[in-house]
Amino acid sequence: MFSIMKHKWVFMGISFALMIVSVISLIVRGFNLDTDFAGGIAVTYEIKTDFNTEDVQKIVDEALGSHQSPSSIQRSNNDEVVVKFGYENDLKTEADRSAFSLDRVTKITTALQEKYDPNASGDDSKVLLKNQDIISPSTGQDLARSALWMSILACIAILFYVTLRFEFVSGVVAIFALVHDVLILLGLYSIMQWSVDTNFIAAILTVLGYSINNTIVIMDRIRENTRHARKESYSEIADKSILQTMNRSLNTTITTLLTIGMVYILGVKSIQVFALPIIIGIVIGFYSSVFVAGPLWATWRDSAVNAKKKA
Repeated sequence: MFSIMKHKWVFMGISFALMIVSVISLIVRGFNLDTDFAGGIAVTYEIKTDFNTEDVQKIVDEALGSHQSPSSIQRSNNDEVVVKFGYENDLKTEADRSAFSLDRVTKITTALQEKYDPNASGDDSKVLLKNQDIISPSTGQDLARSALWMSILACIAILFYVTLRFEFVSGVVAIFALVHDVLILLGLYSIMQWSVDTNFIAAILTVLGYSINNTIVIMDRIRENTRHARKESYSEIADKSILQTMNRSLNTTITTLLTIGMVYILGVKSIQVFALPIIIGIVIGFYSSVFVAGPLWATWRDSAVNAKKKA
């Protein structure tokens, strides 16, 4: 029978390597902040003809130019599309930003009309500018700050709950598993330069909730087996507990992945952007619960026992 504990340093080594790569990428590359966080302009167009967001993306990118911040294209309704783009870095005053906005919106509108309605005339045009909003970076920063505090409070609450139900060591291990999952997911966003927007926060919080559920299932079985253990070491208890819950963990993960996977395959691009990090987060959460949390708990407890024997 395969023993996870015999290969624990391989599994934990992979985790630490991924965490180090994530930290390096976060320091060197940082995030590709969407206008929700960096600030910019959101323009809503109504296009009364067949179109797809990929074509609109190309048109907008060409209209903005190579030096412009990456744009975000989202289809809100069947005939509406929201175009978001940021300010150039050298714009310091509100007057400069207003002039910049007017110039870029005019270019985008003209380019869309040339593509979808070259014979446009007033209200009969198939491309209409319906709305234009200024996105303040402070709004996104407030949202990110709130999400950070919610995550910290959630971790404290989880530590308190797991400590009361199990023990302090289990609580610390559960928190480490959460930090592991979030850090790797953040690193992936940084490496791939995926756009960090409001979907990003929702994905992170969803992964946190899913990951802790898997970990608690394993910790619960470890507690039950510890009560009935006689001469078994903590490593043997952890190994047995993980294998006993493996089917449940796999079934839960696979069924969840099938559901989210279908959402990703059949959904529009805006839904795919939300579903993809959740899919990756679920896989990472399964890995940390099975191959990191249990072995880390056993290593901690066995180290404490050995230290007492030496003393």
